[in-house]
Amino acid sequence: MIPVPRLLRVLATLCVVVLFAACSNDPSSAATVGETGEISIDQLHADVALFGFLTALSGGTCGTPVGNETQESACARFALANDIREELAKSYASENDVKVDPADVTDAITQLEDGLGGADALKAQLSDAGVTRAQVEAFAGRLLLVNEVQKAVVKDRLDEAALRDAYQANLAQLTTLEVEHILVADKADAERIAAEVTPATFAETAKKESIDPGSAKQGGSLGGPTSLAEFQTQFDPDFVAATMALQPGEISGPVKTQAGWHVIRLVRRDVAPFEDVRPQLEANQAPAVFDDWFTEQLGTTSVDVNPRFGRFDHDTGLVLPIRSTAQEPAGGSGSTGATGATGSNAGS
Repeated sequence: MIPVPRLLRVLATLCVVVLFAACSNDPSSAATVGETGEISIDQLHADVALFGFLTALSGGTCGTPVGNETQESACARFALANDIREELAKSYASENDVKVDPADVTDAITQLEDGLGGADALKAQLSDAGVTRAQVEAFAGRLLLVNEVQKAVVKDRLDEAALRDAYQANLAQLTTLEVEHILVADKADAERIAAEVTPATFAETAKKESIDPGSAKQGGSLGGPTSLAEFQTQFDPDFVAATMALQPGEISGPVKTQAGWHVIRLVRRDVAPFEDVRPQLEANQAPAVFDDWFTEQLGTTSVDVNPRFGRFDHDTGLVLPIRSTAQEPAGGSGSTGATGATGSNAGS
């Protein structure tokens, strides 16, 4: 993700580059979406200008040129793909009465100002880029509408079973451990310690007998709460398996690893309750749910792109350059499409 203020991070997350429709001096279209959706060339030119402004703020670039393609053409493809995505979202919003609270637009602009250092700083940046505040406010409203559509789609489609499955799949990240151990060289010593040590004497025994210089002076502690996922990558599989076989407070028998013989104490194991992490799970699942919805819309909606700007790929939702036959990236999205590329300038 591009490290930009919060409004721009939403833009990057949703991959929706949207702006306002400019005057229709040029009657031709950059693209048509369904029976009524139309993206004018003037609108696309305005979107390219705005996205150039946004990426300049973050130090990034708008789109990824392919072959001889100009940067402007790559940016136009990327912007156009996102405008098409927005048109589909607008149709959903109209059919399902999804709207944006004007106060949210005001808040978004305030966040942008704060991220840039205040209203004067934003004004200066806009002036340098040839973009007006009104244009940015209109852009924020459109962006937030797509965001509201995503929320509505996810709420409708993300059921309890899917969340429960996601919870189970992420248990390693949602489980934290605190572990202590005593490391010795000989099995006989490990057996003796395992037979004698108790939770009350474990720390003192570790300080006296453990040969692990890092944990011995800490009473055998392997550090503060650690996620199970991280624990599994840091320690020997046999050590991990022996630890996970314990109940909190229990002490293991001798456990052999390449480092020697261990006696392990599981101090605590905490699993985040499902309800506590539900918002996190919903947020993690939302992009995939919305992308699935978007792909379904593409399957039932006709999209025609002016070949001057590229070729629309219904499988990916990307505008690809026309001349290439290889799998190539479109814009800065990181996705690939199956043909593409125009060497023409977007503004020509």
